[in-house]
Amino acid sequence: MCLAIPMRITAIDGQLATLATEGLEQRASIALVPDAKVGDYVLVHAGYAISVIDEEEADETYALLAELAEAAAWDDSRDRRGERGGMSVGDGSQEDA
Repeated sequence: MCLAIPMRITAIDGQLATLATEGLEQRASIALVPDAKVGDYVLVHAGYAISVIDEEEADETYALLAELAEAAAWDDSRDRRGERGGMSVGDGSQEDA
């Protein structure tokens, strides 16, 4: 699965932009979005800004990513407790034999 992260452009130097989000700062190419400017939100994938989005879409994406992280953490905690898939140690399944 591929994932593009929304980031805000804080500076531009030629075809490279400095981007920031959630305390992370990085540089990425803006060659694919030549109209992007400082202050714009862009979706970043594999070192490239691939589209310009508005702040509302960026906020919605952040919220969805937070939900995914929360679900993954909950699912991971179930794995550690042996609750996944209805099987646990000593439940009489074939794995106990």
